[in-house]
Amino acid sequence: MLQVLLGLVLVAPHSTGPVVTISSLLREMSDRASLARTPAIPFKQLQASSYDRAQKDPKDAKTWFANVDYGQFIRTEQHDGRTEWVAMEHMGAGAITHIWTPLLGEKDKMLVRFYFDGSDKPAIEEPFNDLMRGKGLFKPPFAYISWAEPGVNSGVGSDLYFPIPSAKGCKVTFSEVPFYYSIGYRAYPKNTSVETFTKQSVTETTGLAQKVGQDLGHTENFASRPVHDKALKIPAKADISMKLPKGPNALTRLSLRFDHTLDLQELRTTVVEMTFDGEKTVWCPIGEFFGCGVHSRPVWDRYRSVTKSGEMSCDWRMPYQRNAQLRILNLGRKPVFLRLALATEAWHWDDRSMHFHASWRYQHPLATRPMSDWNYLSATGSGVYVGDTLTVFSPAAGWYGEGDERIYVDGEKFPSHLGTGTEDYYGYAWGMAEGFSSAYIAMPNRDLKGRENWMGYTTTSRVRGLDAIPFDKSIKFDMEIWDWADCKVGYSAATFWYARPGATSNRVPSPQDAIAPLPETTGSINGAIECEDMKVLTKSDGLQVSTQSAGLTEGSWSNNTQLFLQANKPGDFVQLEFPVQKAGRYHVYLYATKSYDYGIVRFSVNGSFPKPVDFFSEKPVASGVIDLGVFDLKRPVSSLRAEVVGTNPKSRGSQFYFGLDCIVVR
Repeated sequence: MLQVLLGLVLVAPHSTGPVVTISSLLREMSDRASLARTPAIPFKQLQASSYDRAQKDPKDAKTWFANVDYGQFIRTEQHDGRTEWVAMEHMGAGAITHIWTPLLGEKDKMLVRFYFDGSDKPAIEEPFNDLMRGKGLFKPPFAYISWAEPGVNSGVGSDLYFPIPSAKGCKVTFSEVPFYYSIGYRAYPKNTSVETFTKQSVTETTGLAQKVGQDLGHTENFASRPVHDKALKIPAKADISMKLPKGPNALTRLSLRFDHTLDLQELRTTVVEMTFDGEKTVWCPIGEFFGCGVHSRPVWDRYRSVTKSGEMSCDWRMPYQRNAQLRILNLGRKPVFLRLALATEAWHWDDRSMHFHASWRYQHPLATRPMSDWNYLSATGSGVYVGDTLTVFSPAAGWYGEGDERIYVDGEKFPSHLGTGTEDYYGYAWGMAEGFSSAYIAMPNRDLKGRENWMGYTTTSRVRGLDAIPFDKSIKFDMEIWDWADCKVGYSAATFWYARPGATSNRVPSPQDAIAPLPETTGSINGAIECEDMKVLTKSDGLQVSTQSAGLTEGSWSNNTQLFLQANKPGDFVQLEFPVQKAGRYHVYLYATKSYDYGIVRFSVNGSFPKPVDFFSEKPVASGVIDLGVFDLKRPVSSLRAEVVGTNPKSRGSQFYFGLDCIVVR
């Protein structure tokens, strides 16, 4: 159980080295290069949270996906005649590095108390929500509310990043049953010298904290500026590569900007690949690499930035001892035009230096039933985990983000990091639907606004500073798939980590996933040609043609309408006419419907037949994109023919019906 880990004490020889203080932790927070070396003072990064205590055994599916992850605590205690609920306790040297909670107005009077080094008197005692809002001891940007608009201080998430060290132990309690919470903290080896937090020490570090805060809260906070700037054309299915200056050195800035209008696929089919000292450690589509997902929408965090003009930059420190190579791959069907800029600086390579890794995984369709754990990354070696970017595609309006993170370090049987929800891991709360940017958590504007409809794409990032997770042998990161809708989603995760040479992972280059057509919600398709607006050139006798605007249980139709074809037998057909602006060779994509009484339909475009499509589904759902193939289209019109050729054995009732939403010609 996680409670066992809360009392973990690491053993190390007597320390006569540096002292951990608020000042030293603030300086570490401001030093990007610190992540690229193994910690000078070793520690384990642990977490206490309000996860559902029924989750005890990953092999027990009945309890492992339990979701009552609020109102949980370790025990109650009596202090001066009052009851307190213990949420976190660590015995030994340590430091709190991150706290998260949703700002529920009903909890505004709940007090949080921090006890250090076995004292029975709290060193911090404040209303918890005020502390997290930045209205207490700690000020923004160390206290951050995850909402883009000013003045909102309730009903959203909040994060606290100010370091809170203690020499012999720390205990955090609440004055009433706690709500949702997560507390990340470092556990240092025995005999590590730590200066315990005091309010006086906060006052003494005000100047330093202000400088660090200015750095954390600035969108253009990159320390290095690009030096080498090139305009590049990368043909379809090609790549460009360049060798970096001879090591020891470090890549400190990478920026690129497309010089043409992007389509939805290009941020996925354009890939960054890097090789350091002969080890390929980076392979990642640029959308996730820079934190914007499948859309080039403005967003920034501590290490990355995407501007309104489309410039994408990152400032991770990427050291190498001898040599390094950068490649940009264009896996797409047409050339890309971009400007590429980079900067390097000298690096002292030593036995603490690590290579930068950026790994990527994609899966669609991914069923939400039965619930499961989806693996971001499993890596072996010695290193530090420093962040991730998740892009979720949802075909349904329901909320997808109930799933908890589960992080296993160095072979743990039970995760030392077990949270309360995907949104909570990424620092916001309650399906907060607007975009936001900050040092450690970020979300570019999603496809839809409002908290009631989560269809389309949502990209969220969490990058780490003091709460980076060291591992000596291995790390495994799973995210629970827990969606209110029974549907098939798409998950794409980029993971960022450093490791000593020789580290391995289960994430390898996956070009087939990068070129897979991105699913789209039919309510937001660019260039849709509506099937219900097409002219019916001819049809079989007895086939009824009508329109339909309701009945889907998952997804939606473009223009909220589909063309409904009530066929009766194999051989029934309809031939439709659609406009073509310019004659040429085009890719044709179809959006349709699947249902319990639908058949198998073969399509032809101007007489060319692709393979049949089975439209059976246990419930009426939008089909998503169907690639019909590449065809020579005539101007001003071409034809689409749909013919029933059979039915699925599971199809019920009429068995041969089908529905057509729209086509897209590219």
